[in-house]
This record gives sequence, structure tokens and C-alpha cells, in this order.
Amino acid sequence: MTYSTTIESGGRSLGDGFSVLILRLAGLWLLYRIGLALYNVSPFHPLYRFPGPKLAAMSFVYEFWFDAILWGKYTTEIQRLHEIYGPIVRINPEELHCNDSEFVDEIYAGSGRIRDKQQHFLNATAGPLAHASFGTKEHELHRIRRGAVNKAFSKAQIRRLEPEINELVQQFCAKLLASANQPPIELNGAYSCFTADVISKYCFGEAMGFVAADGWNKGFKVALEAFTRSIYALRFAPVLRNLVSVAPYIEDYMPEDMGNLFRELTQTMPRHIQEAKENQEQTKGRVFSDLLDSNLPDEEKTVFRLSGEGFSFTTAGTETTAGVLAYITYVLLSEPEIRTRLAEELRDVDPKNLDWQDLESRVYLYGLIQEGLRLNYGVSQRSPRIARTENLIYRSQDGKFQYVIPKGTPIGASSRILHHNEEIFPDSHRFRPERWITSDGQRDLSLDKYLMTFSRGSRICLGMK
Repeated sequence: MTYSTTIESGGRSLGDGFSVLILRLAGLWLLYRIGLALYNVSPFHPLYRFPGPKLAAMSFVYEFWFDAILWGKYTTEIQRLHEIYGPIVRINPEELHCNDSEFVDEIYAGSGRIRDKQQHFLNATAGPLAHASFGTKEHELHRIRRGAVNKAFSKAQIRRLEPEINELVQQFCAKLLASANQPPIELNGAYSCFTADVISKYCFGEAMGFVAADGWNKGFKVALEAFTRSIYALRFAPVLRNLVSVAPYIEDYMPEDMGNLFRELTQTMPRHIQEAKENQEQTKGRVFSDLLDSNLPDEEKTVFRLSGEGFSFTTAGTETTAGVLAYITYVLLSEPEIRTRLAEELRDVDPKNLDWQDLESRVYLYGLIQEGLRLNYGVSQRSPRIARTENLIYRSQDGKFQYVIPKGTPIGASSRILHHNEEIFPDSHRFRPERWITSDGQRDLSLDKYLMTFSRGSRICLGMK
């Protein structure tokens, strides 16, 4: 046997040994996954007694199929499961879902009761966004971060900045009217330009400039849509979150929408935060100037972390608001009776001198907005909460179902399901502003607690005002 033959046979042995090792590791991993799946549906699992399909309880594959493969269809499937199994359903190995509006305030409790977020849900956040208030898992840390910005979104602050918002409204309406004899425009995109300008002006003291620019620039909307599309990939493959750390080196080689998203996260937003730091006096009273001036510890005021807050605020304040405005506009254009009644109520309003408090007093306008919020859903997917320190006791209104939900269990509810409860909202798929108005012509505030567009509890949307 020659020396070269010995090397060749030795190399082949090493290669064969490595292949065997890989196969053994794969076999062990497969055995582990099978064992875990069997445990998940065994009497030893704390959620064993909760109803739901066994496939969903065994692994996340069931959820993955509907959300990642069929693209966002799991909420529809969850609604079907409730029709089969009742008001509480187990929808994956660790999580429950509730379809009872009367139990929502237990799930989404106030700040006096601990409610964490679920890591599976937070896997969709990456980079600085994972350090924003929205991406904060622990109740206590969220309370600290939230407390620093609560004042910035108060009614008094909104009232103070009303003239600037009104100015943007006038600019937007003038631009929209100027498009009258031009090709049709996509309303959602146009409203996104307006809402992005409003929230950026509110946060940083300077609008992004989409309304003032020619045409209806979709750059920021494209980035937000890319973020939405990335949610399922990140949720089921959280290792992909590491892409954000190398984004500056690869964003020029990515599809345009993903490149825009990474640039917003790693370049544009950090620049806004840095400018806010350098111009605190000039931007006093704005969200990030006040945040930087708050009693948060220094490690909470880094450009990196605040970039996540900035992206979170602008995302939430742009796309969801634009969606509601576009939907209500569509209804007004397609429902002459609703349009006529609204015009009658607003006939004495000066469109050049709008007053927020005056508009708030208009009852039919209130009903129109509430109905738009109900049927546009806001974030239509569930956002689970974890009662870390207490068991939750569920009893259905008819007495047929009773469960003890173990502490540490993620449980959520979905606006897209709750907003079609026919007992609370009869003829729920029909747009009826009158449902929010009492027989004597006043606001029906009793329905407010059933609106989940802004979520509920201690993590309710800051921008709901």
C-alpha cells in the first residue's frame, strides 16, 4: 500500500465517520422532537385538558402551515376552532386563545397585575425593535419604558400640537383635491404619506416630507410592508433576526423592499434619534426630546434602543391609522346615506379651521370612527399575554365552560374574531355607525370595552387618543 493510498483511505474513513456523526445527531434530534410532541399531548402537560386539535398541541407546525405557508390564515382557522371547541382553545403547544369579550380584561389586565409578553410572539421583532417598549417581554421593564412616554401622548400634548397637525391636514387635502383629474390613486398609500408625516412631526419635530413631495411616495410604506411580510419568517425561524446586525453590509444586495426596511432600522431612524439628541432645546415637547429628558437610566437612552422606539412609533402611527382612514373614505364614497348624514352633522364646521374638541362632540362622527376602527381591526392577529404570578379563572356566561388557566400560560384574543360577536355587534359585517349611538342621540359608551383595535390593559396602544 502506497503513502497516497493510505492518505486516501484515511480521508475516506474520516468522511464516513463525519457522515455517521451527522446522521446520529439528526436521529437524536428527531427522537427529541417526537418525544416533545408526545409530551405536549400527554396528561403530564399543564395544558392537556384544554380543547383543541392534537396536531396544534403537538408542535408549532400546525400554526406554521396556516401563517407561514398559507400566509396569515391562522386567525381564520382559530375562529373555526372556536366554533368546534368552545370559547377557550389550545392553538399551539404553549398557548391558548380566547373568544369571550367578557374575559378580555382578565387577559389584558391593568398595570397593577403582571402581564408579560410571549417570546414566540416577540420573535417577530429584531435589532433595535426588540428593545422598544412594544418588543419588551417583562412587565416591570415595560412599565418603566412606557412611563417615560405616557405624557407625550396625553390629550393635553395632542391639543398643544393641534395647529401643526391641522396644517398637515390642509396640505394633504389640497394635494388630494389637486389629483381630481389625474389617474386614480391608491388611498391607503396616500393616507400613509399623511400619517407618516404626522407621526414623524409629532415624534421628532420635523415631518418626513411625503405630503410636500411630488406624487405619493411609497418608500416608507414599502418598508412597513416588508416588515409585515417578515413577521412569520422571524417568528418561526428566530435565528434570522441576526440578519439585522449585518444589514449595513448586505442591504444594497437585497430586494428593494427589504433594503428599505433595513435602511429605516439601521440608518434613517438612528439619524432621527441623533438629531433629536443634538437639538433637544429646539424640539422640546416632542416625543423623543421628552424621552431623552426623562428619568430613564442612560442605558435606556442609547441611539440603538431609541431607534427601536422610533421605528415602533412610526410604524404603529402610519400604517394602521392610514388603513382606518382609507376604509372610512371607501365607506363614505360607496354609502350615500352615511355620507349625507355625516355632511349634515358637519355642515357648520369650517374645514379651514378644524377644532379637535368640537369634532369630538359630534356624535355621528364618533359613531363613524368607532365603526371604522371596529371593522378595520387595527392589528388583527392575537397579541398573547402571560399572567406570570396568578392563575386565571375562566367561567363562560352560560356556565357550560370553566377552566383554570395555569400561571405562566400565554393566552390572547383577536380583534378580527371578537369584533364579529353577533350578540354584541348584531349584523356585525355591516357598517352601521348608529350602533354606537343611543336612542336619545348620545354616545353609547357601553360598547367601548368591546373594541380591541388598540388592544387593552397596561399595554394598550399609546396613540389611541
